[in-house]
Amino acid sequence: MRIVSRLFETHKNKAPDGEKRASLDALTDGALDTLSNVLAVMGKASFPLESDLDEKVFPEVCAEFARHVENGAAVPSFDIPASADGKREWAHVRRFFSDRRHAEKAFVTERLNDYRGIVNDLVSGLRKIGDRDRDTENSVIDSLATIEDAVGTGVLPRIRDALTHTIDEVNRTFSEQKLEYEKQLKELNDRMSCLRQDLVAAREEMKRDPLTEAYNRGAFDTAILQSLNMHFILQQPVTLIMIDLDNFKVINDSYGHAAGDEVLRGVGESLARSFIRKSDVIARYGGDEFAVILTDTTAKNSARLIDKFQKYVRDVKVPYADDDAHISCSVGYTEIVDEDTVESLVTRADKALYAAKSAGRNRAEYLAAEGAAGDTAH
Repeated sequence: MRIVSRLFETHKNKAPDGEKRASLDALTDGALDTLSNVLAVMGKASFPLESDLDEKVFPEVCAEFARHVENGAAVPSFDIPASADGKREWAHVRRFFSDRRHAEKAFVTERLNDYRGIVNDLVSGLRKIGDRDRDTENSVIDSLATIEDAVGTGVLPRIRDALTHTIDEVNRTFSEQKLEYEKQLKELNDRMSCLRQDLVAAREEMKRDPLTEAYNRGAFDTAILQSLNMHFILQQPVTLIMIDLDNFKVINDSYGHAAGDEVLRGVGESLARSFIRKSDVIARYGGDEFAVILTDTTAKNSARLIDKFQKYVRDVKVPYADDDAHISCSVGYTEIVDEDTVESLVTRADKALYAAKSAGRNRAEYLAAEGAAGDTAH
């Protein structure tokens, strides 16, 4: 505000009264409009801090301050009443902006340090695992050599003692190795808890499909890779669901693309009502096909949510069609296994989807990975 005051003073000294007033008004309006926009953009493009209990609150507070800067409107969140004479509470505005920027800087710095620590822990853990594996291999080789020497003597008691000692030594070695792995995984799991929350927040920033408000294909590709990596690190279950509208082409051909768009919106709303957690990723995979990624969810638990979704879909109306016209979807789903890649996981879910469509549509089919739990259908 000192800069604005100096500019005002400069114009006051040089310009005639009429020009001074017009220039000052224009300068004031420009400054207020700029500051208002800065506050509004800060709300829309802010970092989601842990202190933000409700992610919608901070943008709304920024909008309140923006209106206050524009015309002296009330800021209910800070108990600032509306001004009858256009007076602004500049001290509150400065403090609000400054406190938020300091909080965001601290948040980003802390997160960067956490991520560096996680990477270092992961690399160190992998090196320890490699060293431990080599020690285990050498121990087993030495034990086998002891047995071989005993067998060479042909003395049965010595062979028996060597076998007993070797079995005990191998059991001890593998038990210690198992405990070490479990300890390292627990430590890494604790460090990853904040990262998981940040991934959820990051997904909120991914691009959405404007028609259905689901995430778009690019967002899905990012999320499925993240889910695969999180499963590798934390061994959490992940279920991938692929969904295809039955006979959607008939709807477009019979009632027009506008009707088809309304149906797609209805399916998007049904998905949002069925898969409600912040960590659930609902994406429009392409055309009339959708995909859902459920982290920390087994295929068995997913079946109940799929049933709920299919019931909601039946209530979606087809514009211009008779009241008895109903929408149905075919669903294929599968659960992640350790050996999965993005391609293998998506391919298996697609195969389950095709099985559902081949079996008569309007049903769900589960396809397990080879060696995992058996198939189920409903």
